[in-house]
Amino acid sequence: MTDIWSVARATILVVLSSLLLIIGPSRAMAQSQDEDAAKGLVESFLIAVGNGDLDALPSMFVSNANIGTASLRDGSWVTSTMTFDEWLATLREQSTWTRFREPVSEFTIHVEDSRMAFVRADATVFVDDQARSHNIDYFTLVREDGAWKFLSASYVAKPIASD
Repeated sequence: MTDIWSVARATILVVLSSLLLIIGPSRAMAQSQDEDAAKGLVESFLIAVGNGDLDALPSMFVSNANIGTASLRDGSWVTSTMTFDEWLATLREQSTWTRFREPVSEFTIHVEDSRMAFVRADATVFVDDQARSHNIDYFTLVREDGAWKFLSASYVAKPIASD
């Protein structure tokens, strides 16, 4: 009787190990693809905003998305929140546009079940190749109709002292 249970346990262990070897890599691959897609959307957003390509932005956001900011200005913190549509209208009202780059030095990405992602992007804003602010950007993304879109975008900006 003991030999039968030993064989049964060994068989179960082999089957479970095989399943883990099959399922583990495929889940990791899906996670990696989701992380790459989330990172790509963030980079596309930062490039579009930096170039003033405002027409590219609406397709990146779900309806009723929001934008939040916390910026250190003249020694005081200024915060704001608004809907994506309000934020976009504010940008469109600007008479001039200062182009900028916001390369990300480090991404932290968490994905849940290929449905929601949280992205933290540590970046520096450059205007005319001069570092202007250190930003920590936070994005919540959801998968809508098979595509990743922003549910919220927010950032903390601290100016970089010029020499």
